[in-house]
Amino acid sequence: MRNDICLSVVVPVYNVAGFLDKCLDSLLKAEGISSTEIILVDDGSTDESGKIADSYSEKYDFISCYHKENGGLSDARNYGLKRANGRYVFFCDSDDMIVPESFGHVIRTAAETDADILQWNGMCIDENDKEKVTDYSRRLRHEGLPEDGVPMTGLEMLYKQISCSKDCPFVVWLRAYRRDFLNGNELFFEKGLVHEDEMWSPVVLTKAKSVLYIPEVVYQYRLRDNSIMSHVASDPGMHAGVIVGIMNRQYEYYSSNITDGKYGSVLLAHWARKYMGEISQFDLYRYECRADIPKYNILKSSKGFKDKFRGLILFVFGSGFYGRLASLNKKSKVR
Repeated sequence: MRNDICLSVVVPVYNVAGFLDKCLDSLLKAEGISSTEIILVDDGSTDESGKIADSYSEKYDFISCYHKENGGLSDARNYGLKRANGRYVFFCDSDDMIVPESFGHVIRTAAETDADILQWNGMCIDENDKEKVTDYSRRLRHEGLPEDGVPMTGLEMLYKQISCSKDCPFVVWLRAYRRDFLNGNELFFEKGLVHEDEMWSPVVLTKAKSVLYIPEVVYQYRLRDNSIMSHVASDPGMHAGVIVGIMNRQYEYYSSNITDGKYGSVLLAHWARKYMGEISQFDLYRYECRADIPKYNILKSSKGFKDKFRGLILFVFGSGFYGRLASLNKKSKVR
């Protein structure tokens, strides 16, 4: 076993035969990639993905491939994390790509720093690898953070970014994590949970004592029709229930664990704003889970006139009226 591995790249693989080679080839183009290890976790694929993964592991001695029964994305990430040897771990989805030049910077930084988390920017691409500018792609940038190369605590990072842009991406692939930090805090993914990043990332970030921001676009997130989220759409009631459950757990975590009022109020205000947006975006008000939407907590946590006003409408008139009103407003903006 090599003892000089600066970075472990964990790639869960499930039925991505049309994209896996693009993902791995983008990684292989990065300067210094041979000083890392790439761990491919075939999560019970039924297409040619497993064979493609095997072909790469046979060709490169720093790529290993494991085959397991299907357990879902979280389970595959945990499986890879438990087998990682690098100082840092980066979870890369197998249908996405990285920017080789920028990822080389990540590799060099991983060999030189002791920060708990390395953080960077992302962009969206389509199924033909072309950049796709959407509202979501603009949310993959860490706006408002200093670019001086000085680490900050996770709470400081969240405070600065949310205060500047009113948002912070919680997707797991915009960061690399010091392996001892994850293992020491038992920060594993919850098996079987859709939207697992939305619960995992806030906990990880608020526990981090040092986050180092690399102000470059490193990750390319592929928007495609047959993603996990499109399958979830086949059962929208279940999807809505999962979102409500995670959002409620976020509130409980912030309320119970963030004792500094400066940071806690900003995180809860972000939580409330996001919750109200998701009520209309995912039609949460149409399903039984609407009874679990904590209207008073959302109103109490909201900051600023606009969000307070939206929270008041939700609290007084209920999620049904609020959701339909927000949907009408969204449609009018599209026109």
